[in-house]
Amino acid sequence: MIDDLTRWTDDIKEYVLGRAISGKARSGFKLVEGRSNRKYTNLDAVADAVKQAGFDPYEQKLLGITAMQKLLGKTRFDELLSAWIEKPAGKLALVPKDDKRTALSTAKNKHLLSPTLTKPSRADSSNPFS
Repeated sequence: MIDDLTRWTDDIKEYVLGRAISGKARSGFKLVEGRSNRKYTNLDAVADAVKQAGFDPYEQKLLGITAMQKLLGKTRFDELLSAWIEKPAGKLALVPKDDKRTALSTAKNKHLLSPTLTKPSRADSSNPFS
């Protein structure tokens, strides 16, 4: 149900954006260019220019977990690194009842709930749940 609502709102946004692009923006809205990130147009030229200026343009970083396990093999990976690997709890998701994952009890898992997902206290005068 939540996924259906999300798709529905995405469809509405896409429709309204399409109308705005065709010159029919809704009252109170305007079409603007969204945020974008800078990017290099020629990686080799950038690296050469930075090297010629006397700098090292590359960074050395630790392999990610999947790449490290592939490099070492599962057994050796576990022997060497298991003390420094953790698997944090996943983000909570609302799914249909027929989903294969085990349901969580909110009473047992209150530590997983973010403050924005819990009801405000009754003492809070702006409490919309009162």
